[in-house]
Amino acid sequence: MTRVHPVVLATAALPLVLSLSACGGKKAPEPAPVAAAPDPQAWRAAQPAPGPEPTWTPPVATQFTLSNGIPVYLVENPGLPLVTVNVVMAVGRQANPQGKAGLHALTASMLDEGTKKRTGAELAAALADLGAELSVSGSGDNSFVSVDMLGGPALAPSLDLLAEVLQQPRFDKGDFARVKQQTLDQIAANGAEPRDVAQRTFNRALFGADHPFGHAVVGDAQSVASLSLTDAQALYKTWWHAGNATLVVAGATTQAELQPLLEARLGKWAKGKGTRGELDVPAAATGTKVIFKEHPGAVQSVIYVGRPSMARTDPEFWPANLAGTLFGGMFGSRLNMNLREEHGWSYGAYGGFTEDRAIGIFSARSSVQADKTAPAVGEILKELQAARRPPTDAELKLTRDYLAKSLAGSFETNNLTASTFASVVATGLPADAYATYTTELMKHDAAAIGAAATRWLDPAAMTVVVVGPARFAGDDGVEIDTVQGLKDLGYPVEVW
Repeated sequence: MTRVHPVVLATAALPLVLSLSACGGKKAPEPAPVAAAPDPQAWRAAQPAPGPEPTWTPPVATQFTLSNGIPVYLVENPGLPLVTVNVVMAVGRQANPQGKAGLHALTASMLDEGTKKRTGAELAAALADLGAELSVSGSGDNSFVSVDMLGGPALAPSLDLLAEVLQQPRFDKGDFARVKQQTLDQIAANGAEPRDVAQRTFNRALFGADHPFGHAVVGDAQSVASLSLTDAQALYKTWWHAGNATLVVAGATTQAELQPLLEARLGKWAKGKGTRGELDVPAAATGTKVIFKEHPGAVQSVIYVGRPSMARTDPEFWPANLAGTLFGGMFGSRLNMNLREEHGWSYGAYGGFTEDRAIGIFSARSSVQADKTAPAVGEILKELQAARRPPTDAELKLTRDYLAKSLAGSFETNNLTASTFASVVATGLPADAYATYTTELMKHDAAAIGAAATRWLDPAAMTVVVVGPARFAGDDGVEIDTVQGLKDLGYPVEVW
């Protein structure tokens, strides 16, 4: 057995004895903690400073005129070998004879159904062979023919097809019957959609049944059913001519290449008699009224609140548009923050001023849960009253930033660029409208915006349209009378 010498034990215990003696018999203090290593992710806690404001300049269109007077706007974009040609025709709802609402839109729909040289199927095949895509549409103030095509060798033959469509439409009897029936089917389908019913009712309420703008662009079932092929041919002959045409081109081409190609195909297109006249402007409402139209089975009510407003070229459009954008033209608008974010009655609420050539419309629009119909109308009118004050500095900056910084998205493609410049033509704006866009945004101060809002956003001069269920059981089982709830707001209610 191994033995430990006592001296060794005593020697081993000596440091402990000395340590206890030095501390007065107490335990020695803990050593200072070692500093933790820096957190490599700590930088994420601080919001980075904003970078410099990006700069962007809208494109400018080169202008020239064909020998027969057709204006041409060209925006060169030499990137991809693609070209878009947008033909703006001054043929809108004003061209419809009395009682024939929807005729101008139906006539436009016939233009891509074939030409005198090709059936509709042959036209579609010829376009496909060239990698081109054609679309035709009629809007409130204008009609449009647009072709997306390849540049280079495909440009000339694609323009050949465009010229055929514009100047030599086929107007086949069988095609007309089919397109007319498709329009009637569309109108019938739209009648099951509360939002479409609300918009139609709103247009009729603002303008009346005898005004061109009192009808939907495609017309109604009764008017379209009465239209004939002869009607469409007569409208085309009167209105579709060189004097009503403007060309907007964007893409990989130049004036030196494009002008002779257009001249050879459209330079001899004759001018005609149909010209756009002045439209009657409805008198301002003298009081707010509510129009209710029942839509049985709907779980939401669609609300439109508004009035006729100014043309896009009116000097007061800009301050009014800034006021309208702050009120309802963006996600962070007062209206959306109220109905969606604060109350949770709607997925979204929007509003503002339309950009039209002759007569614009101001509207606030939303679909709300049915049991909150009357309270939602009250909140919309309350927000209109609140909007009639000058914006704060923060609100003005928010609105200007939204409008200015979203503009670039309108020029992302040739098609968008052509459509954006087509709106200049369609609304009668000067050619440099987008070059001066930011200047216009900045020159109208809070006082001017407040003055425009006071004039145009008066809740005491609005037409309110509600489309939804008339009676339904609430969550507590108690029946809710929508019409009575609207009457309780204190405004006259008409049931259509």
